[in-house]
Formats: sequence, C-alpha cells, structure tokens
Amino acid sequence: MRIGVFDSGLGGLSTLLSCLRYLPNAHFLFYGDSAHSPYGDKTAGEVQQWTEDAYAWFVRQGVDAVVLACNTATSAAALPLREYADVPIIGIEPAIKKALMLYPEGRILLLATAMTVTGEKLRNLLTQLPNAEQRVQPLACPGLAERIESQSNDWQQQVQEYLHNHVLPFYSTDTQVIVLGCTHYCWISNWPSELNGRNISTLDGNDGVARQLCRRLDIQSLPDTPPDLPAEASIDFYFTAAAAEKTQVARRLLRAHGVKT
Repeated sequence: MRIGVFDSGLGGLSTLLSCLRYLPNAHFLFYGDSAHSPYGDKTAGEVQQWTEDAYAWFVRQGVDAVVLACNTATSAAALPLREYADVPIIGIEPAIKKALMLYPEGRILLLATAMTVTGEKLRNLLTQLPNAEQRVQPLACPGLAERIESQSNDWQQQVQEYLHNHVLPFYSTDTQVIVLGCTHYCWISNWPSELNGRNISTLDGNDGVARQLCRRLDIQSLPDTPPDLPAEASIDFYFTAAAAEKTQVARRLLRAHGVKT
C-alpha cells in the first residue's frame, strides 16, 4: 500500500506520524512544496494549482490515497481535486468539532494561517456547528509557520517571542482550549498552553485524518486510542526545493519521535 502525504513543507510530517500509528507497514511518499512555502500568504488559485501538481505527481507514483496534510491546501484545493480525482483525497480541517464536544463552555482560540481564517471552508464549518460562531475566535498567525519551517539555530526563540507578542494578547480568562489549525503548529503543540501559566489544552486534526484515511481504505476495527508509533517506517521524501537539506531535517524530526526511516 502506497500513501501520498502532501504539505507546503515540514508541517505535514506531524500528520504523517499519526498515519503511521494506524498503517505502520504502508509505504509513504511525503511531498513537501518547499519551493512555494509558506502557503498561508499565497492566493487560493496558486495553492490550488500547486496542490493539483502534487496530486498529479502522486498519481504517477501509483499511490492508493492522497492525504492533504495542510489546512491551507485543503481549504483551497480539496473540493476541486475531488471532482476528478481517481484515488481518495483526505483533507484536514481544524479540530473545532472535537473542541466543542470536549469543552462545552468557554472560548475556543483557533490558530491558523490567514488563508484558512478567511477561507470559505472555515466559514462553512463554523456555520454548521452549533454555537461555533459565538465560541470560536479565529486568529491568523502570519509568519509563524515560516519560523517553524526554517528550523534555524534560533527558531525556538523566534517562535516563543512570536507567541508572546502575537498570540498571548488574545488569551482571555474564559479561553478553554487552543485549536491548532496548521500542521506546522503541531511541532510546538505544548508551547501555546504554557504562555500565561494556565494549563490550556491544545487540539489538532491529525488523528482524525489518520482514522479517515483508514476508513477510506476500507480498514475496519480501528482502536479507540492511537497505537504506538513503529520503530521503523518506509518513507520516501520529495521536496521541490532544497531537497537534501529538507530531507535531512525531516528524518531528524521523525527520529526525535523514535521513528527511523
């Protein structure tokens, strides 16, 4: 079984890790569009075209399914792709529904890219879910994904300063949970919760994507909780720019979670 996982850069590796928990024996192809990263400040038309280019590449590789491990790409391209796709397209969306269920009262702070925050897909989601428009506070975080993607020597300090200056002012006393609406943010999932000294949980959509992938592949009897990660995995990496450097960083990030490729 061959599974394609697509993102604008390294963020989608967090989604790949979730998929590995359920499909440890699958062969994964990870496509990172590093030539055009980040997607959050690009136009919807550009993101749709680059996502369709990635889909065409996956089809040539003979994949059985494609995971859009990018909220921005899902927002811009999932629907038009599905109109002609020959293999299942699994997109990702912010875990707002889960947040509303687990936290029935209080404010939900959604961190996402500008395109996700202003996109029609999020507007429709908030409209469909009871009380979502009243309780969910979307916050666009331009520049945050780039800081995480860079993996520069001081990227952690840059991110901490960004969160303190840009995100902390939007905390309120009734903020109950933070939804991470960009897969890049999953690499710092504990940091926003530590900003103001309160124990505020974070949620992301990665496990839901992995479970939906299994359902689309007709895999039955999924466990109630995510299985452990495998010690080794079969993964090929393809990046559209700085391929050698990005591949090295990707392998390092996966090793940090105990997965050898």
